[in-house]
Amino acid sequence: MVDLEKLKKKYPRVMIVVQGLWILVIATIFSYMLIAPFYIFDISTQILTDIFTYPADIIPQPYNLIGILFIPVGMFLVIWANYALLYIGKIGLRDREPMQRPSNLVRVGPYRFTRNPIYLGCLLMLLGLVIVWSSIVTAFFLILVYIVFRYIFIKREEIILEEEFGDEYRDFKKRVKRWF
Repeated sequence: MVDLEKLKKKYPRVMIVVQGLWILVIATIFSYMLIAPFYIFDISTQILTDIFTYPADIIPQPYNLIGILFIPVGMFLVIWANYALLYIGKIGLRDREPMQRPSNLVRVGPYRFTRNPIYLGCLLMLLGLVIVWSSIVTAFFLILVYIVFRYIFIKREEIILEEEFGDEYRDFKKRVKRWF
């Protein structure tokens, strides 16, 4: 039988790639599960387009293309924050998942400016989609995601970080704002 802990210590980068591939496989399966009913029941995917772009053109073209700028900024922030966690902060993939107890308090990279750069990056990408699609439905989705991030994930993570790091985290909270 293979000892996973020995493999993780001996090949940490390989394990990151393997875990990333598993995430990709699971995301692919999940996306197929979401799309399957449209193919099984022969429903047009135009319905999804109509739902996520209703009502259309609240922000007229070409002004809605400003949203395209938010998407790569959000992606960059998420990538930079993950790099800071995984490589600079030496936090493993499991420890960086929501609601886990991290081994280190990371205060470098984007964490110098915001305590939640991954969530902020995701919200910026969604904001970009809201502007590009200029849709009220997508705006409601953005608000829902914000509420879940703010009142479920962040609230619980801050409790865990205070328990784990105490005064060190409270000082970090005083210096760095939640969002920016």
